[in-house]
Amino acid sequence: MPMWLFVIIAALLLIMILEIARLMPLLLRELKLQSDFVLPSETSAGQITNRLSIIIPAKDEETSIIASVESILASSYKNLEIILIDDRSQDGTWELMERLRRKDGRVRTVKIDTLPAGWTGKTHAMFVGAGLASGDILLFTDADVFFSSDLVARSMSYFVSNHLDMLSLIPGFKHWGFLEKSIYPHLALGISFFCPIGQVNNPGAEAAVSSGCFIMMSEKAYKKVGTWGSLRDQLTEDIAMSRAVKTLGMKLHVGRSDLVKTKPFDNVSELIRFWTRTFYGGLENRTVKIIRLWLNYSPLLIPFLLLIYFAAKLAANVDISTPESILLFMSIMAILVIEIPFGIFLKHYHGSWSYTLLSPLGIFAGSWIATRVFFTKTLDKGIEWRGSIYK
Repeated sequence: MPMWLFVIIAALLLIMILEIARLMPLLLRELKLQSDFVLPSETSAGQITNRLSIIIPAKDEETSIIASVESILASSYKNLEIILIDDRSQDGTWELMERLRRKDGRVRTVKIDTLPAGWTGKTHAMFVGAGLASGDILLFTDADVFFSSDLVARSMSYFVSNHLDMLSLIPGFKHWGFLEKSIYPHLALGISFFCPIGQVNNPGAEAAVSSGCFIMMSEKAYKKVGTWGSLRDQLTEDIAMSRAVKTLGMKLHVGRSDLVKTKPFDNVSELIRFWTRTFYGGLENRTVKIIRLWLNYSPLLIPFLLLIYFAAKLAANVDISTPESILLFMSIMAILVIEIPFGIFLKHYHGSWSYTLLSPLGIFAGSWIATRVFFTKTLDKGIEWRGSIYK
């Protein structure tokens, strides 16, 4: 190996080891902040009587909408209405919505046939639904999200007692499959690097993020930001709403809760599309942030590739030079400083650290998505989402 190449690779590995070591305390602090977030008990919600309007947009959700809505109807909190908006579905979603309406008087249905120019489908559907709401508190969620029976009561108690303007809960999964355990956590870490929960919940910090699976807002706050109409062209409307709330100095809180769950990904392609959209919008389409995202992932592949390279040489009985031995040692050290904190994160995230061994898959996925986002931005191609192109 040429000495100049040895020096470059060694320098990269050293920088990587030092940077990850620097970030480890920040990761552990973020995990503690997430662990400290607990919704109040259901009994403490007994004094809350606010009217809650739950708005659910749906496009081609016939496979999940019945179970999703029925999980909300089973809530212990009763002073609520559910407004279902069929956003140009081509399947049986509308018929299922009507079945739910006939079954329970708390359900209302709206059908949208055309999308006005300048709107994304979901923001328009939520705008229409919110315009029909009778509650002083609004809850926006999705048709593939499932609530525990005590979620609404406990979140309402937390929302009202803490005088929040917006509460967003990051969901778990209804079923934790291979993709959710091996690849998804790496990408969740990717967005949290730019928007740490501690900073998101700090009124003095710019960081803002939220999950469209659960956005609870007071009617007053919703109108103050200009409704979804002010965010009509936003691809990641949930993150845009959190930014708007913080920009206006209102009180936002984001936490992670397994009391709300979403369906797992059907395949790798769906997961990649979801995170491409999330990073594209979540990083505000800024080239500097997109490049930083790529740099957060791609260099992490180097020690794994080096380990494979040296393992192949040893398997072929090829001698390893002294500089290469140093690189092998540094590669192992780099892998350890990557794997150990990530194992701690996985244990906290879904209870199984063993998927740490598959971290190269998550790192590669993050690098691939960052590359896609970069070229999408550079070539001004826009993002395809649910049949439409957004720029």
